[in-house]
Amino acid sequence: MKNFISSFLAIAVMLTSAAEAQQIINGCQIKRRTNCPGVDLSGANLTRSNLASADLAGANLSGANLSGDRITEANLTGANLYNANLAGTDLSQTYMNNANLSRANLAKADLSQSTLSGAKLRDANLAGAKLLMANLKGADLTGANATGAVFAMASLVGANFSRVDLTGATLIGADMRNAVLEGARLCRTTMPDRSINSSGCPK
Repeated sequence: MKNFISSFLAIAVMLTSAAEAQQIINGCQIKRRTNCPGVDLSGANLTRSNLASADLAGANLSGANLSGDRITEANLTGANLYNANLAGTDLSQTYMNNANLSRANLAKADLSQSTLSGAKLRDANLAGAKLLMANLKGADLTGANATGAVFAMASLVGANFSRVDLTGATLIGADMRNAVLEGARLCRTTMPDRSINSSGCPK
């Protein structure tokens, strides 16, 4: 019996050590409030991690899997999230100024009250995403899929929505001064004044 208990404890320690080792990538401990500006986490599998309040400014997260993560109140300023999987991720109140989110999958992600001024979201998937009160001033969303996305009360001043699919999107109360909508699809889209624009619906 003692041998069994000893073996069990040894295995438990080994598993714990392995789990801890898996949480450190290129010297960065994947945890809440981690401080890893500029770290290379490209292609990493970080699904369902808790990176709330983390400092990942300038980090390389291109191609990383961050789906279902909690990255609230974090600093991702200037981070490279090109082609990253952020589906269902909670990014509320996170700073992503000048971040590269082109071709990123942000389907059903929560970006409420986040700062994305100057961010690149070209060809990103924002289907069903929540961007309530988000700051997208000067952001480039060219070619993005924003079907069903919610931009209520968001700052979209000077944002580029060229060729963006806004089918079923909600823009109630959004500030769209100087926003570019050239080629954008407006179909059952709720505009800032609550009117419904279906001018781009298929005939």
